[in-house]
Amino acid sequence: MKTNIVIAGHGNYGTGVESSIKLLAGHNEGVEFIDFLEEDTDVTLKDKIINALVNNKADKNLFVCDILGGTPFKVCVELSYEKENMEVVAGCNIGAILEAILLKDSMGIAELADSVVNATKDTAVRFIKVNTTNSTYNDNSSMDDGI
Repeated sequence: MKTNIVIAGHGNYGTGVESSIKLLAGHNEGVEFIDFLEEDTDVTLKDKIINALVNNKADKNLFVCDILGGTPFKVCVELSYEKENMEVVAGCNIGAILEAILLKDSMGIAELADSVVNATKDTAVRFIKVNTTNSTYNDNSSMDDGI
């Protein structure tokens, strides 16, 4: 069964996430990125999302929204009541969204929704600095690797 993921949010959230996902994992089929722009209304946003669903016919759909309770979230919740096999999540981070995209066709839609929320919870951390006043800093150390 094919799963489609629709990522929607305020401003250029959708296309911003798209840019990050493409950098990390290249282009992925069955993923749509929707922006809710200043000139949009809930009606025009709903039209954008419906068009994305029509263009990517799938048995299951996961909506990933930027914030709980915002217009994109409310529109996706409304659409999820219209058909079976649709789930809505909000507030998930890029790492969790990427994981959901890569796993989307390997699990049920409810399990996928739970997975993206749990991955966000598991990867949200605070870096705690260690007291470095007595340590030696090596200027020759290389941090060229990035991640």
